[in-house]
Amino acid sequence: MSQLKIPFLKELSADNPSSTVMSLLTSGVAIQIDKLNWKEYPHLVEAKVALGYDHKYLLLHYEVKDDLLKAVYRQDQEPVWQDSCVEFFIKQGELYRNFEFNALGVCLSASGVDRHARKSLDQDSLSGILRFPSLSTETLPVENTPADWSLTVAIPLKLIGLKAGDEFSANFYKCGDETAIPHYISWSEIKTANPDFHQPTWFGLAKLEVTI
Repeated sequence: MSQLKIPFLKELSADNPSSTVMSLLTSGVAIQIDKLNWKEYPHLVEAKVALGYDHKYLLLHYEVKDDLLKAVYRQDQEPVWQDSCVEFFIKQGELYRNFEFNALGVCLSASGVDRHARKSLDQDSLSGILRFPSLSTETLPVENTPADWSLTVAIPLKLIGLKAGDEFSANFYKCGDETAIPHYISWSEIKTANPDFHQPTWFGLAKLEVTI
C-alpha cells in the first residue's frame, strides 16, 4: 500500500485563507477522492483535497465540482453527512476520529474504537478548528442546483496528537446522504457490502514529512 506523504509548508499561514490555499495548491500534496465502492450508488461527484502542515495545524483544502448542493445544518455536531459533505477520518492507536464538514464548514467530530462507541468532540476543541468555506448562508445557491465549492480546514496538530515524522492511517470522503442523488465516495477503497465510512481496516497510510 502506498503512503500519502504530507509536506511541511514553511510559508503557510492558517490565519490568511488566500495565502494558505495558494501554498496548499502549489506546494502541498493533492489527492483525488474518486473511489465508487458500492454499485448501488454510482453517482460520482468530482472532489479532491490538497494537504500540508505547519508548526500548528494540519491543513486540508477540499475542492468539489458540480455538486447538487445541500447545506441545511448550521451548528457544529449536527448531522452534516446528510448535507453536501467532505470528511477526514484519522486513526491513531486503537481510536479513530472523524471530522465531517458540510459546504458551510459546519463540523461534526467524535472519536472511538468503532462507529457505535464514540465520544463527541467538545465545543472548545471544535472552536479551535479553523474553517474557510467558499460559500456562506448569503451565497448558497438554490438547493439541488449544481455548484462548485471549496473548503479549507486547519485542524490543530495537538488536537489529533500529531508531530513531524508521525505515521498514521486515514481516509478522505465526499458524501451526501440526503442530497438529490445520495453518494459515498472515498480516497482509499472500502470493501464492505454496504456504505460505511467507519472502516479503519480500509484506511490508507499517511505520514507528516520531516522538515529539512
